Amino acid sequence: MEYDKLSKIFYKTDSKTHLLEYEKRINSYGSYKTNLSFRPFRKEKVMNQEETLFFVNIDKLVKLYEEVLTNSCTIQLAVAKLPPFVVEPYFYKLIINEAQSNNEIEGIRSTKEELSNVLEHVHDTKATAKKRFLGMMKTYNYINKLEPIRSIEDFRKLYDELVADEIPKNKQPDGKYFRTEDISVTDGAKVTHRGIESESKIIEKLKEIIYFLNTSEIPDLYKYMIAHYYYEYIHPFYDGNGRTGRLMVCSYVSRKLERYSAITLSYAINNDKPKYYKALENVSNPHDKGELTFYLIDMLELLSSGQKAIIEDIQLGLAKAQRIKEYIKGLDWTNDNLLKKVLHIQLDIMVFAGESRLLTNAELVQVLGVTAHKINKVMAELEERQIVHLIKQRPKTFAITDAFLEGIFI
Repeated sequence: MEYDKLSKIFYKTDSKTHLLEYEKRINSYGSYKTNLSFRPFRKEKVMNQEETLFFVNIDKLVKLYEEVLTNSCTIQLAVAKLPPFVVEPYFYKLIINEAQSNNEIEGIRSTKEELSNVLEHVHDTKATAKKRFLGMMKTYNYINKLEPIRSIEDFRKLYDELVADEIPKNKQPDGKYFRTEDISVTDGAKVTHRGIESESKIIEKLKEIIYFLNTSEIPDLYKYMIAHYYYEYIHPFYDGNGRTGRLMVCSYVSRKLERYSAITLSYAINNDKPKYYKALENVSNPHDKGELTFYLIDMLELLSSGQKAIIEDIQLGLAKAQRIKEYIKGLDWTNDNLLKKVLHIQLDIMVFAGESRLLTNAELVQVLGVTAHKINKVMAELEERQIVHLIKQRPKTFAITDAFLEGIFI
């Protein structure tokens, strides 16, 4: 028998059958109850009834959980096959894609070139002191090193580091940590959600998230997705809730899986925004009585789709890298081994990272253990042959030309 939403059962049967099914689900052996309560939302109004968030670990959900874990193992095996010098540039590309997607979800204008420039100088405090998105790029760069949320102050710290510089003054928190006034979320036509009222209530609810994350025995990935929903339900800030909420869940996912799976979540959400927003909104249906089963299915499907995109991307890159290896092996216009090595590295970088994170001449010196003079000489010859073109003068950085790259894969 198909496992339907409680709201669907409510309309297909009668209130008694609906209530019996709810009792059966929330009290079943396969059910997980949380310590998190919420008030449903309907017709632009918060309902008086209070429900406990719960879910039933049905077969579809179990299979999705297993799929995500399997995908993560596949990603780690694929990354292990990457040339060592492309690992960080490849991750840089993913960071830029993720940050750009996060901005697009929130309607914030940015370009990949702008984000790449900030990421490139993220450790240079003088050069980046006034750059947009500095906090965001720093946070993404250390996504697998972010500390777990342990206090109310940690939520505000994440906000300050990630988005505070991008929020207008009139939308900055006006309480000790969070907002003090009411806030509504709209889809452009109607109100779809109203955040928790008063800063004291916000703090109370955020403490429930901390307790839930640190004590619940619910399987981790479910737990992280539930915490994400509850954070968005609370909506502690006037602006920046989506970005901080998604970054928070990504940081937890990175600890359970790896940083590659985590960093693609916003990218996957951006590719299917209606599914993401609908997943959040549907939980608030009063007839679903706090059931999160279908929300969790949607979120794990989004996570899995992001993972599959990375797997496909890496596998395609590895196939191209093999073609490059064969091309270099058959190179007949030069006998210069250093030139072949430099060309091989530059081609691999373009395949896996594009121009998101090119290696400078100085970095090539470090990778190959040769003098700057030798690298400069090789790059001059490659430029003369129109194989590379100068991207940046300081530090001197070259990229493979599109025409040359395409010629290899014809």
